[in-house]
Amino acid sequence: MTKSKQLESMQRIRIDSLDDPRLDIYRNMKTSNASRDAGVFIAEGTTLVERLLHSSWDVESVLASEQKLRNFAARIPEGTLVYEVDRELATQLVGFKFHLGVVAAARRRAAPSLSDSVPSSGPSLVLVGEHLIDQENVGMLIRIGSAFGADAVAFSRGTTDPFSRRVLRVSMGNGLSLPIVDGLQGVDLVHELAALDFTCCATTLTPGAQTLSGFVFPERSAIFFGNETHGVSDQTIERCSHELTIPMLNHTDSLNVAVSAGIFAYSYRSQYS
Repeated sequence: MTKSKQLESMQRIRIDSLDDPRLDIYRNMKTSNASRDAGVFIAEGTTLVERLLHSSWDVESVLASEQKLRNFAARIPEGTLVYEVDRELATQLVGFKFHLGVVAAARRRAAPSLSDSVPSSGPSLVLVGEHLIDQENVGMLIRIGSAFGADAVAFSRGTTDPFSRRVLRVSMGNGLSLPIVDGLQGVDLVHELAALDFTCCATTLTPGAQTLSGFVFPERSAIFFGNETHGVSDQTIERCSHELTIPMLNHTDSLNVAVSAGIFAYSYRSQYS
């Protein structure tokens, strides 16, 4: 199919005014929560938008510059609603330099339950983030979960939006295919996971915690990672079966959430390959 035919196969609408209400979900994305309030999330850049377009998520529209469409049209499924805008106009609209040239909006779904996300028996890994604030840590936890074969990544209530634009970019879109469970308190996640025969392990800096190097993970393990400042809450730690820590040298007091998550997830996967 020629590029002109590819452009014709899309529902392509030229937008020349910032006041067009069809663009509201893309407005001031750097500072606004309009997309979340509208029940959608935003993917940005060629790689993420292409993954989104070929996933099971319901895509509402694509916003792209004319320059980007010349080379990206072949990757957009037939019938997709595409708003074409001038790059300078798009920069004013979204609130940052539109150098990637394409974004897309997809309809949010209700978070899946843990019971629907994990196998009913056999080895299974779930990574849990409790009250994580930093978007990069949330995105990396999702990416690490995918890399090491977690069946789900769960986030407690109060964690930053796992479908924010920044989180999606850091996770490289892995949250589009990996079940993301959120909305429960940390202690409730422990109860639900225990009911599904998971052993819950809290990562801590407590002096009496078991060192990771000598720990044998149960085949169904959920590993909890805490807030960047306060760690896993005391209430959650009390309900977990194990406290685990990574031995560190040179008086290093802690590791970044994403770094420690990668170490713990790799350790589990090396035992259950």
